[in-house]
Amino acid sequence: MKVHRSRAIGALTLSVAMGVGIPAAAYASSTTTTAAATPGAGFVAAQQKLEAELASRATRLQHLSADVSGATSLSANVSLTLQARLSTESASINSLIAKVPTDTTMAELNADRAAMLKDNRVYAVMSPQIFLEIEASVVAGEVTTMQGNEVTLQTEVASLTGQVGYENALHHYNNYVSRISNWATKIISVEDVVLAQTPQGFPGNTGVFVTANHEVLSANIAMAYASYDASVIGLAAGGYTGS
Repeated sequence: MKVHRSRAIGALTLSVAMGVGIPAAAYASSTTTTAAATPGAGFVAAQQKLEAELASRATRLQHLSADVSGATSLSANVSLTLQARLSTESASINSLIAKVPTDTTMAELNADRAAMLKDNRVYAVMSPQIFLEIEASVVAGEVTTMQGNEVTLQTEVASLTGQVGYENALHHYNNYVSRISNWATKIISVEDVVLAQTPQGFPGNTGVFVTANHEVLSANIAMAYASYDASVIGLAAGGYTGS
């Protein structure tokens, strides 16, 4: 077979003995398209990074679900609400875990990353929400228990009337009642505000979580002081007059 080279207007052609000419420019374009279809190192690295982030979130959601299931202090309504949200986010993350390996463009990866973050907020919203709900529910349970002790403490203080430790016991009883009454209302408010947060509220709800965390800490401190008040009432029966 003999190859002839000829120059055509506007394009170099390759001609074969059979007389069929293939434009060189078209041949080069086909080769370039095939090369472009192969993902670059940057795309592969971004894809693998997103896959790892999704896997991490799937694991976190499993742990959070176990935390909610094991939190006996949560009310049935709150527990069901949190489990439903965890189920929804798990389905979303798992669908992305299946999709991302099939992505072929950075635009697809960016869209999936946005969905991972904006639709779920596993770390920024779901995690602090569950941690705070559990902690607040524990405090709420303590408040209820301590409220139930008020009658017993009141009876104990009344039995000290006329004794040297009476005034001290009465002082601590009043403190006890005040602390418990204050948090009986506030801790419920904390629970409601935290539960109302959604992924779409980010980043505004970050401040809500920070405030709620401080509230739970303050409640724990108040409960500790109330426990001390109760202890002093018991000591007062033996004549204790300290603070």
